[in-house]
Amino acid sequence: MENKKTTSPLRIVGGHLLEARRATLDAQGPHRMEPVRIIDEVNYINDSRSTFLDASLESLASIEQRVVWIVGAWSDDMGEGHVQEILKERVSAIVLFGPGMDPGSEGLPEHVFRAEELRTAVFVARELANAGEVVLFSPACPSGNGFANYEERGAEFKRAVRDL
Repeated sequence: MENKKTTSPLRIVGGHLLEARRATLDAQGPHRMEPVRIIDEVNYINDSRSTFLDASLESLASIEQRVVWIVGAWSDDMGEGHVQEILKERVSAIVLFGPGMDPGSEGLPEHVFRAEELRTAVFVARELANAGEVVLFSPACPSGNGFANYEERGAEFKRAVRDL
């Protein structure tokens, strides 16, 4: 008998998740959907472990409230129809962070803001978020932009949130 694997109801960019990535996503702990702080009825969540778009999409899909999404890269896959649907359903604004973040305007949602560094992105997100919303730090890209790994990047997000 053939052993069939089940997948998330969310259509994943690029096909099915690899088993190693699935195991990482399933592991809870620091830097994976980690609540950091609630400020003025806005919940700040650290999801720095989401280094691929599919992981960030799963995180977005798991949140019931509207989201201000802090993301580290804009990929061509974000212009796909199913991704755009998720963005329209879940995301009130996107804050792209990192030096030289200029993906062009094609395929970008209406409410996109840019910040050179993560700390600035957190402050921009605070200004954009309304009571009852979530600020989700889910980069959808590997570490870089001055960070050695997702742990260091997540720690910087948490420091910036605590400084709000």
